[in-house]
Amino acid sequence: MNTAVRGLSSVAPQRQMTTTSAAGRPMWSVRTLEHQRLQVVAQALNRQAKEETVSKIVPLLEESTVVVGLRYQGLTVKQMQQFRRSLPAEGATLLVCKNTLIKLAADQVEGWEELKPAAKGDNAWLFVQEEEISESIKAYLKFQKEVEGEVPPEERDSITALKMSGGVMSGKALTDADIKRLEKMPTKAELMATIARLLNQLPTKVAVSVKQVPNKLAYGVKALADADDNKEAVVGDVLPKSE
Repeated sequence: MNTAVRGLSSVAPQRQMTTTSAAGRPMWSVRTLEHQRLQVVAQALNRQAKEETVSKIVPLLEESTVVVGLRYQGLTVKQMQQFRRSLPAEGATLLVCKNTLIKLAADQVEGWEELKPAAKGDNAWLFVQEEEISESIKAYLKFQKEVEGEVPPEERDSITALKMSGGVMSGKALTDADIKRLEKMPTKAELMATIARLLNQLPTKVAVSVKQVPNKLAYGVKALADADDNKEAVVGDVLPKSE
């Protein structure tokens, strides 16, 4: 009996040492407080990271004319890198971020509310400035065909990689057909070149038209003179008809 009591008395202090701190506080409470502290720190860091990401997305939206959400499930890291390299070096940005952050940024910049319905699932977001719309869409469609070409024909319908989840241009939602039309959209530089060419042609056409005026006027005067003796002649019948 005494041996049993001695055994219990020798064990009890060890159990107390493992459950209490030097200050007499239970060890589990210290661990809990430490865990809670780490949780608060992690939440603060996560919130800061989100705010920093949103602060990056907002200027991208402000500078972009077209934004497209693309599914990236099924793509390898290497393929994503290849796609990113195929885009114009400037004026096109491919960004992978949480959909909630896209929604937060869209709330801060006018004209991008239509992005919210596309902010579902796994998306890579393509931000394109006005000058690079055509080249960026060309690169996207070309790479999409290359990815599909690596898959057996019978499985291509099930591929979701790089399919558009949604897109917006100038405040309006884009369809797949709209994206294909954007491939042929001229750049501002091309439009300016076309306008300049038309303006250069304009003086020549004006000069030709002006040159023809005296000839037609002289013909009309002569016709009136010839018809002067004919009192029944009508001026509208004498003068040349306008072409």
